[in-house]
Amino acid sequence: MRIAFDLRRISNPGIGRYMKCLVEALLARDPEHEYLLIMLPGTEEKIAVSGKHAEKLTSRLKYYSVREQLELPGILRANRIDLLHSPHFMLPLLRACPSVVTIHDVIYLACKEDLPSRLGRLYYRGMMAASVRVASRIITDSSFSKQDIIRHLNVAPEKVDVIYPAAGAEFQRVSDSGRLQEMRSKYGISEDFVLYAGICKPRKNHTGLLRAFRCFLNAGGTAQLVFAGPTNPGEAELRRLAEDLGIARKVIFTGFVEESDLPALYSAARVYACPSFYEGFGFTVLEAMACGVPVVCSAETSLPEVAGDAALYADPRDPEQFGWALSQAWEDRELRMSLIQKGRDNVRRFSWEQAAEQTSMVYRQVLGIPDKRTVYA
Repeated sequence: MRIAFDLRRISNPGIGRYMKCLVEALLARDPEHEYLLIMLPGTEEKIAVSGKHAEKLTSRLKYYSVREQLELPGILRANRIDLLHSPHFMLPLLRACPSVVTIHDVIYLACKEDLPSRLGRLYYRGMMAASVRVASRIITDSSFSKQDIIRHLNVAPEKVDVIYPAAGAEFQRVSDSGRLQEMRSKYGISEDFVLYAGICKPRKNHTGLLRAFRCFLNAGGTAQLVFAGPTNPGEAELRRLAEDLGIARKVIFTGFVEESDLPALYSAARVYACPSFYEGFGFTVLEAMACGVPVVCSAETSLPEVAGDAALYADPRDPEQFGWALSQAWEDRELRMSLIQKGRDNVRRFSWEQAAEQTSMVYRQVLGIPDKRTVYA
């Protein structure tokens, strides 16, 4: 079986990590198959390939272009591909072979404010609807996202498989005091801190966290609040709100954070906060737990499915309640230890090896290949 992966977005900080972890786990698991990794020039080193059963093909095809729709099917035919897996929602509409598409979420359909352009939303809906129509099967990250896909895109439930991703193996507790101090110095952190990591979108609720953090400080908390990740556009508005709340000197915006810095940054935090209104999975919650940090998060969308009983939940629309939860996770030693241990246990529910096994099973079902574990009488 020859399987192609469209990895042209592997440089994206979020989906790129998903691509790397899943493909490397599949390559380690299924050496009997042949794999073609379609990548942009200059990104080849982002994924490790060992053995002779995988090759990289570089292409300058631009995402969301007419050219990719015309030329990608030709690449698949020329390389005798049996199945294409796109770990992003785009598929060629001209069907060269059966295909599997991963749709992580339908955020721009569910949260229109995250994509203000009406034309952009129409294109997003149109291409996503076309992809689910031509795909043989759809993989998504959570049961919540499956129901959202069914609701927004009118997809038959049996066509959608829930396969949980996992935190990367690099997300582990960093205990080296020198490394932790290096992170603090690099990002201008001078006190113990509450951490939030992620892009700035309305659904991420940065403003709600600022208001909750003020409640935390008013209740006697002593800390800094660190927003890790790019916050433009929106940072100027957040800084103004921090000024209005009287907490600007306590808030740090790091800007872009190198992925190699994240495990130490998580480990240096005293509490991780996730006040999001919408998450298709919630990778950062798992990453924080893997690094031994107690998590306070909202109970919205997929977050309870991912965090289980290992997080302290609070209403992200109620600053006083969320601020109180931050205080509890910050000060209550017994609660902190419980959340840290439950977090470590929770992380073990998710693994890339398991995700690879389930993904391989989907491939076999699409191509009508019996499960190799099947025993015949």
